[in-house]
Amino acid sequence: MTDAAQLLNEAAAVLLDFDGPVTPLMPAPANMHAADAARQALTAHGAVLPGDIAVTSDHLAVIRWAGTHGPEALADVENACTAAEIDSARTCTPTPGAHELLAALHATGTPVVIVSNNAAEPIHAYLERHGLTAYVRDVVGRPYLRPDLMKPDPHTVHRALTIAEASARRAVLIGDSVSDIEVARAAGVRSIGYAKTQQRGAELREAGADAVTDNMASLTSESGSRR
Repeated sequence: MTDAAQLLNEAAAVLLDFDGPVTPLMPAPANMHAADAARQALTAHGAVLPGDIAVTSDHLAVIRWAGTHGPEALADVENACTAAEIDSARTCTPTPGAHELLAALHATGTPVVIVSNNAAEPIHAYLERHGLTAYVRDVVGRPYLRPDLMKPDPHTVHRALTIAEASARRAVLIGDSVSDIEVARAAGVRSIGYAKTQQRGAELREAGADAVTDNMASLTSESGSRR
């Protein structure tokens, strides 16, 4: 497996997942509050939810379900989830080392595009709150009313590559979920998995991550050695 330092040193652009690598956007109980708000929007339209959707704390799973089974409620579901994400963006804390990594990449002139299944609005709110907007070229968030285009579909990654003006083979994606690694592989982008647990590290490696780190702070010195 290639190490993260080599990948960052070779990358002409960095595509960065948000929830996890930058900040734990939706920690408990915020995740359940968002999922409950999404469910309320669905039931207001008369939807009958299956057992797994009725109890999940993953609001993105509720959005996906609405896209397939409750399209008439999808706008209300999306809006409820975005509002919950914005609320959380006002209080969530940084992942250690994430802000320093953004500053280091900016110092070397490496474009960073955030690619997330969260809506763009809360991500912009977080960046503005912490004075990080200048470090990010743009944000590609959840495609509104198109949950089918969320990661692991490569749509958002392709958009991010265009914004970064980089080819897939010259970019690296940093993410903490199996879907991040899957979308990187689908788009032909190399990947660094961020794993907070040994089990997640094993899952990311099995999914095909080119490198895995358990510490975002460790990437700062690696990016600082560029050029």
